[in-house]
This record gives sequence, structure tokens and C-alpha cells, in this order.
Amino acid sequence: MHTEESQPRPLGAAFCDVPVRLRALILCVDAGAIALAAVMVARDHPTAVTWRYATVLLVLAVLFEETSRRIGRMRLLVGGDGALQDMTSVWTFAGALILPAGYAALFAAVIAVHAWLRQQRDVGQLLYRRIYTAATVMLACMAAGPLVAVDLQWDTGLLSLASLLRVLGALLIYTAVNRLLISAAIVLTGAPPSARALIGTWDDNGLEFATLCLGFMTAVVVVGQPLLGVIVLLPVVLLQRAALVKQLETAASTDAKTQLLNPLAWRQRAQRELELSRVGHIALLVLDLDSFKAVNDLHGHLVGDAALLATSVRITGELRTGDIVGRFGGEEFVVLLPGLNAEGAMAVADRLRLRIGGVRLCDLGATHQDDSPCEHTLSTSIGVAVFPDNGAGLTALLAEADKALYAAKDAGRNTVVLAEPRPSSASGEERVG
Repeated sequence: MHTEESQPRPLGAAFCDVPVRLRALILCVDAGAIALAAVMVARDHPTAVTWRYATVLLVLAVLFEETSRRIGRMRLLVGGDGALQDMTSVWTFAGALILPAGYAALFAAVIAVHAWLRQQRDVGQLLYRRIYTAATVMLACMAAGPLVAVDLQWDTGLLSLASLLRVLGALLIYTAVNRLLISAAIVLTGAPPSARALIGTWDDNGLEFATLCLGFMTAVVVVGQPLLGVIVLLPVVLLQRAALVKQLETAASTDAKTQLLNPLAWRQRAQRELELSRVGHIALLVLDLDSFKAVNDLHGHLVGDAALLATSVRITGELRTGDIVGRFGGEEFVVLLPGLNAEGAMAVADRLRLRIGGVRLCDLGATHQDDSPCEHTLSTSIGVAVFPDNGAGLTALLAEADKALYAAKDAGRNTVVLAEPRPSSASGEERVG
């Protein structure tokens, strides 16, 4: 897996713009990967079999990159939140399993150079990020390889249980090293990282596991029947295409600035939840950041965008798995809380108010005209409505929560207001159930 950048920027300016701690991490990881690979290559003594395996893997990797180049470019352009799983781990993990550790790292570096020249530089990926990604893969290969370097008898076609456990251990080590280094870089960017960016979704992790399993199968084929290696290309290309479709679906339902659901996607999911819930309460919160226009006017839209992202991270950090949160536009957020009555919803809303109130503008890069840090914090007003007390349908609940939001603004902002119960005869549209 690796992170991508969708907008081209000059290498020097981009690298100088990142925080000092992140620059230190990048330089240390890059230098460490190169130095360790050089030591291992000098120590290893490749045989003719090693070169044969490396050649077959290189041919397969190049064929894949060339045949799926258009799909790969589209995936990079669509992008995503945090780390983007690519398919090159099929070849690099296979290399970690059947090549000496140093040569597996060297093979990973060659694959990265080819991908950069043929695909990634054209879509604006920053070179220093590509080098860092390649370094993490090299270290992952060198960490995982020694675990399976003890006579696994690949050529027999039958691996013992102990050998399979070694392969599984190598898979876990490869994933852990790569994920740890990528996550460390995300954290050191200074932006508030989301759980999705750090550990990925079930779909992300499932895709990564699938590519590594294909890497194991590729290693078996390359050792036992190298001429059949071309057969591996078809499932890898199909997996790449499926990943693109998933990215497009996610992009169509996701707000780019906050990585939350966009208004249409949120309405669809909230409406479905209301239709499926025949008993119990459902709460709806509408949150609006106080005086947010002043943040944009005084500190610029970059700080404003960082504030929106920080708010989304604080909100999602306080919610349960089944809660539905989205950005409704501007500085307004909406949350659907299945199974919560008025008391529970008010408690959640107050926790959100306090958590958002902990976002300091100086941590987002805001300064005064004299360049001194801005110590102001964000605040939010929240309106709360509950089904069925405040309405039987989504439109009614949104209207009542919005009224409560304006009451919170009128009460001085940075507060939570619960909507007044509606007469039962007034809530006739969109009847649930």
C-alpha cells in the first residue's frame, strides 16, 4: 500500500513545506532502506536460480504495469483517504518469499522506478513520497524474507504446515512494517489523522490481504511452473479494476474536504435507517461551527479546510460504528444516532461540543498579523431532534433539528438545544414502517 498525491508540486518546495519531524523520518527511512539493502546484497550470493526467479517476476510485473496502466492512472487520479493499496505488492511480496532479502529489496526498488517512470509522475505524485513508499516496501521485504529463507521446499509443490505458518508470519510482518511506516508519516504531517487513514477500512484491508495472497500464489507458480506465470496476470488485473470501481463509488459518496458522507449519500443512508427501524428512538443532530466565516477571512481557506477536517475527526471519534455522519455543506454537519432517546442524544451532542471546542487554530497553522500563534479555539452550536417525538420522517427531523440549531445560536452559540416535541397530528409525511 502507499500514499499518493493528486496535485503536482515542485519536489524541493513540497519537501521543504513538510514538518521537520516528517522530513527527519523520510530521510532516516530512505537512508536506512538503502544502507540495509546494500549490506544484504553484498552478503548474499545469488545463484542462477535466483536470477531466474527475479527475471520471471520482473517480466510479470512489467507486463502488469503496461497492461493495466490506464486503470492504475485512474486510481491515482481518483485517490482516496490516507493510504492507497496498489497491486505491486503481488510481485514484491512474491519476491520477499523466494529471493534473498537484499535482492528482494532491490527488486522492489526496480519495480518502483518503473511505476514512477511509466505512470505516477504523469499524474503528479511527488517524487519524495514515491521514494519513501519504495523504501517502506524494501524494508518490509527485508523484514519478512528471512522468516521463509529456511528451505521451504518450494519446488516440491507441497508445503508443510510449518512452512505455511512461516509464510503467514512473513505476510503479517510485511504488512506490519509497511503499515507502521506509512501511518507514522501520516501522523507526522500534522493534520488530524482519521482511523480510516491509519488502519484502513475492512475493504482496504481485504484488498491488501488479497494482493498478498496472490503474491504467495505467484511465488509458488514462479518456482514450480514459471511459464504459467502469465496466468496470474488476469486475477491481478481484475482485482485492480475492482479496486477502481470501489474507489469511484466511494468518491461519489464522500465529501472531499472531510472524508465524511456528502449530503446525498447521507440522506440516502439516513432514510434507509429510518425505514428499517420500526421500534425505538432515533436521534438526529445538526452541528454548525460558530463564526466560521471569520476563520476563513482572517486565516485563509487552508486553515478553514484544516478546521473542517479536524472537526470531522473529532466527531467520528465520539461516534459508534452504526452512527451515520455527513457534511451538509459549508460548516454544517449532520449525525444520525440510531437507538438513542433525547437524553442519550443530548449527552452525545454535549460530548461533541466539548471535543470540537478543543480544536485550537494555532495547531492548524493559524497566526495573527504579527505571526504570533492564534490561541482561539473552534466552537459549535448543535440542534437535536428525536424520532418519533419531533417527527416521523427525515425531512421533519431535519427541520426540527435546524430550528433547535438556530435557537442554540440565538442563545449565545457554543451550546446544545433539544427540539420541542411536535403534536402527533403534525408529523404525517414519510411515515416510518
